[in-house]
Amino acid sequence: MADLEADWSTDSSEAVNISLVVPGKTLATFHPKFTYSIFGEEERIFGYQGLKINLKYHASDMRPVLQITYNKKFKAIGETEPTDLKPILEDFLPKTAFDKTAVFDAAIADASYADWKPPGELWKTIQSGSQTFEVWRGSLADLAVQQMLKRIQVLVPFFIEGGTLLDLDEPEWGLDRWTVFFLYQKKTENLEPSQSPYTFMGYSTVYRYFLYQPIASHGTPRGKRQRIAHDANLDFKFPLPKITFPNLPCRSRISQFIILPPFQAGGHGSRFYNAIFDYYLADPKTIEITVEDPNEAFDDLRDLNDLVRLRTLAEFATLRINTTVQPRSRGPVPKNILDGDLLEKIRLKLKIAPRQFARVTEMQLLSLLPLGVRQSLMIEKKDAIQDLKARQHEYHLWQLWVKKRLYKHNRDMLMQLDRSERITKLEEALGSVEADYARLLRALDRRVTGPKGTNGKRPSPDEGDTGEPSAKKAKITA
Repeated sequence: MADLEADWSTDSSEAVNISLVVPGKTLATFHPKFTYSIFGEEERIFGYQGLKINLKYHASDMRPVLQITYNKKFKAIGETEPTDLKPILEDFLPKTAFDKTAVFDAAIADASYADWKPPGELWKTIQSGSQTFEVWRGSLADLAVQQMLKRIQVLVPFFIEGGTLLDLDEPEWGLDRWTVFFLYQKKTENLEPSQSPYTFMGYSTVYRYFLYQPIASHGTPRGKRQRIAHDANLDFKFPLPKITFPNLPCRSRISQFIILPPFQAGGHGSRFYNAIFDYYLADPKTIEITVEDPNEAFDDLRDLNDLVRLRTLAEFATLRINTTVQPRSRGPVPKNILDGDLLEKIRLKLKIAPRQFARVTEMQLLSLLPLGVRQSLMIEKKDAIQDLKARQHEYHLWQLWVKKRLYKHNRDMLMQLDRSERITKLEEALGSVEADYARLLRALDRRVTGPKGTNGKRPSPDEGDTGEPSAKKAKITA
C-alpha cells in the first residue's frame, strides 16, 4: 500500500498552476502557497499520475477557466478511489470556471474588452516612473464587485494561511459593510485591438465595525471610577430619523490583503496599503484603521509604512523622551516619560490603533538612540558618543516605557509567575522587541538610501527577508 500511495499521490501545491492570460499569451504562471484548506492537511491528491490543475485567469476581469489533465488515473478498488476534484473545486470557483476552454478563449477575445474598466469606482492613480497603477474600490453590495470576488476568492485559501471565503449570501445591509479594493496596472502601449489595458495585481477587503464614541464630558475630566452622567436631551420628535450604518462612527478593519506572486517584491504592497489607508484617513466616519490577524510579512509592511507616514508629522518627528525623569529602583514606571496627551492627539489624527501606534512610536524613539548605547549587531565605539551617560539614561527610560506596555499587554499570563520569572520574561521580550525594531529600521534605512551594489535601487518594505538575523520569538506577545 505504501508503494501505491507513492505512485498515485501528488503534491497539491505543485499540481495547481495559476496563470494570468490575455488572448494568445500567458503573462505569468505561479503556484499557490497553501492548499490544505482545499485538499486536506497533508496537501496531497490521490489517484493520479502527472496531474496538472491549471487555473487560468483573464488578466483584466479575472474570468477563470479550469483545466484538469493527467497521464494516468487510478482504477477504484473497493472504497479506494481517486479524489473527485470537480466537486471539491466547485465550492471555491464560479460555474463559468468549468466552461470549455474554447468558450473561455472566445469570451476573452471579445472586442468590448478594449473599453473594459474594473468594477466600482476609481479611487487613486499612482504613477511610478513610466508605470501607471490604479486602485479601484466598490461596495460588496455592488453586483459587479460580487461577481469579481466570486472569481478570485479562491486566492484567499491559496495565499492567506487560515484564510476563509466571505459569505456572499448575507443581506444587502451586511454586504454593504464590506469594501473591496482592487489594484491594477494600466498599460496604454503595445496592446492588441481587443486587449484591455488593465492587468489585475491584487485585492483587499475592508470591513466596517460600529465604534462606540462616548460623549465628551463637560468641565473637569471624569475620574477612573466616576459614573458617566450627562444631561438628558428631550429635544426630539417621533418618528425618529432613520439611522443608516454608513452614517455611524466606525472602525475600518483590513481583513484580506493579497498581491499576486508575479507582482511581489516591487513595492506594490506598500503602494496598495497606503492607498487604502489614505481612503480611510479621508473618511470622516472612520475613527480607527485596524488589521485582522496580519502575518509577519504584512506586519513588516504595515510597521514601515506607518512609521514613514508618521514621520511626515512635525509633532511626531520632534517627539522625544523626557530625560529629566528619574525613575525609582522599585515602583511603577513614571507616566511622564512621554507626553501621553500629545501621543493620543497624534494617534487620533492618523487613526492608528493604540497597540500599533505604541509599537511604531517605540521604533521611532529607538531610531534616535546611538547604536553604541542600545543592543545592536552593529559596532559603535562608546567614546565617540557625545553625552554618553545622558544617552544611556535616555535608553533606560525607553526600556522602561516598552516594558510597561509589554507588562500591561501580557499581565494575566505574567501574574501566574513569581517575581523573578516575570522579570526574566520581560527582559527576554524586551530584547526580542528591540532586535525586531532594529531589523525593521535597517530595512527602512536601505529603502531610503539604497543598499550597496544595487545601483541605488530601493527595496520596498514588502520585499520579505531583510537579510538580517531573525529576532527570536518571545513567549509573551509584543
